[in-house]
Amino acid sequence: MRIFVDAHLFDGLYHGSRTYLKGIYTEMIELKKDWHFFLAGNDISKLKKEFGDGENIHYVKLKSRSKYFRLLIELPYLIYKLKVNYAHFQYISPLIRTSKYIVTTHDILFEEERFRSYFPNKYKLVNGMLFKRSAKKADILLTVSEYSKEKISEIYNITPNKIHITPNAIAEDIQGVHKSDYIEHQYGIKKYILFVSRIEPRKNHLSVLKAYINLKLYLSDYQIVFIGFQDIMQPELYEYMESKKEYFENKLHFISNIPHKELKHFYINAELMVYPSFAEGFGIPPLEAAMNDLTVVCSSATAMKEFSFFKYHVDPYNQNELEAAIQTALNDPEIDHQSIKQSIRQRYHWSKSAQILIDLIH
Repeated sequence: MRIFVDAHLFDGLYHGSRTYLKGIYTEMIELKKDWHFFLAGNDISKLKKEFGDGENIHYVKLKSRSKYFRLLIELPYLIYKLKVNYAHFQYISPLIRTSKYIVTTHDILFEEERFRSYFPNKYKLVNGMLFKRSAKKADILLTVSEYSKEKISEIYNITPNKIHITPNAIAEDIQGVHKSDYIEHQYGIKKYILFVSRIEPRKNHLSVLKAYINLKLYLSDYQIVFIGFQDIMQPELYEYMESKKEYFENKLHFISNIPHKELKHFYINAELMVYPSFAEGFGIPPLEAAMNDLTVVCSSATAMKEFSFFKYHVDPYNQNELEAAIQTALNDPEIDHQSIKQSIRQRYHWSKSAQILIDLIH
């Protein structure tokens, strides 16, 4: 079996789809030694750092960085030339068909009326057509949660039994990272509340800042750390920061594009993880935080309703509920971290998702 993977995502900034590809194909490469995997990207050195040099791994250098040239010409040509059996894409597959296609549609939140205002008009127009076409034409259509499966079936009118769930899972553990004063020494930050996510309106960063002010957490020397790059501008967020700048000065930190080992240091040394997102197709960061024994206040909306193992599982639209959870969680010594970790391990692991895809290909 010859499997082609469009891995150009590893050329750019971190995205949840990268975690998905890394997790599922690391397992598949190990489980199917007799299969050949062709991983395509512009920067082969980055791909090698992620996947290594296994005998069944072949790296394919992409020449173009243009999304449209890649989809229209380069990828179909390479897939035909390499005589692969299946080619795997995230969200969008090429118009020209030169093998069987696997498509993972992680979510279609922008297609839901209640979330449409969170996305730019161009994004909705272009991706609305391309996502739907790719999903309908896929030989194997995957998604990452029951919630996304339900919405893809409903909105794109695809029979549910044609949509298969390969759940996201937690990133691999990194040895040698322990609770320490590393973050304080490297960044000058201590006693902080953490939120890991791209910065865009649906992620609801504004509610965290409001909670910080309303609970007067600055009086107890708490700081806030937002880790993630700015994806969609949110004027209200920055207007609020400006109106309360005397409280946020030297206490609000924006950090982006850090390696996973560095992120693990932030998880381990934080006081609390807050994840009040309005809408997610899955939501990996709260699971990663929990696996690092960090107390989590997590949204219960959309796909995150599956995360019922969290003690603090809140309605992100209810600011009072969110603030009460944060205040209680900061001083809660009775969190059963081991039980939460066991629930996550049972539900979400890459070997399970990899085996689902292997079985579908067979």
